[in-house]
Amino acid sequence: MLAFEQQVLADLVEDPNGGLVVLSSGLPLASLAATLLLHLHQTPGNAAGGGCLLVLSATDTLKARIRRRLQDKLQVHDVPPDLAAQQRATLYASGAALFLSPRALAADLLTSRLLPSRVQALLLLSAHRSTDTSSDAFICRLLRQRNLLPVYAFSDCPHAMVAGFSKAERTMKSLYVRRLHLWPRFHVLAAADLERAPPDVVDVRVPMTPPMRGIQAAVLATMDACLKELRRTNKVDVEDLTVDKGLFKSFDEIVRRQLDPIWHTLGKKTKQLVADLRTLRKLLDYLVRYDAVTYLKYLDTLRVSEGVRSVWILADSSHRIFELAKRRVYQAVRTDGVNVSIDNKGTPTKKRKVAHNSTKKGKVTENEDSTVGPNTQKANTDVGIVLEEVLEEAPKWKVLWGGSGNGADAGPWLRRWCGQSAGRRSVLGSKEGDRSSREERRFRDNSLLALFHNFPLHK
Repeated sequence: MLAFEQQVLADLVEDPNGGLVVLSSGLPLASLAATLLLHLHQTPGNAAGGGCLLVLSATDTLKARIRRRLQDKLQVHDVPPDLAAQQRATLYASGAALFLSPRALAADLLTSRLLPSRVQALLLLSAHRSTDTSSDAFICRLLRQRNLLPVYAFSDCPHAMVAGFSKAERTMKSLYVRRLHLWPRFHVLAAADLERAPPDVVDVRVPMTPPMRGIQAAVLATMDACLKELRRTNKVDVEDLTVDKGLFKSFDEIVRRQLDPIWHTLGKKTKQLVADLRTLRKLLDYLVRYDAVTYLKYLDTLRVSEGVRSVWILADSSHRIFELAKRRVYQAVRTDGVNVSIDNKGTPTKKRKVAHNSTKKGKVTENEDSTVGPNTQKANTDVGIVLEEVLEEAPKWKVLWGGSGNGADAGPWLRRWCGQSAGRRSVLGSKEGDRSSREERRFRDNSLLALFHNFPLHK
């Protein structure tokens, strides 16, 4: 362990009641949790047999890292919520270290399947999510009523601890801890250990394609429309909230924090506008994360699930979002190769229609949008409209692989990041492999596109 990690644990176990540790994002939370579990296991408390160690709010990734740190020194059992009650009682009696869900632990405490006297310590690995009404706070209250056991709470999201009024103080009060330990990156001990082996930072700037820039502009315009609707309520100060701040993660949290004191008095439309701001911010984030097909699927899911109650879908600029997202995946063309424009509803606007029942072969019936010159060729009677794939490639791959196309200038760090060692072929494949993967993705999405648009597709 590093010197600052040892100091973190030394300060934490000094208080018999435990404490709250707030780490800077990226610091080794898994290493601290694993070392603390091993320390508590080797030095049991005053209860007979030492009692069991309970770990709450651990993600699957964090569980794997903790087990990798512990190796064979200590086995931490994972207790799923659907495990039989008798088996959970057996694990409690064994005094082992357990990964638990708050719901199952609260039920066992209420039914006296687990006595507080049989618990040695409680570890919370996502303390920033604890509130007065959360399951973590309820469990701490049940355990501390009859047994003064230590509660060790960790958080590696410092920005979440400053959201709202006295967030850290209210979190400590709900978890029944008295000491707060702050460990930012610029702490003297942490900075000294981190500067010994500085990381190689690679700054990759991903440009956007023209359709992506159009989607971004449309999303920002929709957010501006939502803010204008919020201004009419006269219950939120939106003068400091501009569209530029909508690019940051805390934008919707700022609005929600202002409305928290009067949230129960707000109307349904105002609450929906706050939820729409969160949805639009996700659209901006997913624009550079998802590929074109996944992004279109997400938009279609939003239209089905939120189309009735959402306000942002009714804005004029929202139609531009759906239109450009479709153009990144497919385009409507005629079998003779002429492109057909698609309106906001996803249906091609016919420029002319063929009179199949005409006595003269190839006779064309004009509508209001089409004009025929003297040199216009006769249209074939079998001309139809089909969807042709576009499948716009995410620009991040071109940036990562550089202009050489062979991945040599990307360096070994990119191959480690991709989890491959064979270079470009293992990630993007050769031209033939790329074409086959595009074919697989196209036929995989044929059913969805045909379901939404009812048009024949190329095979």
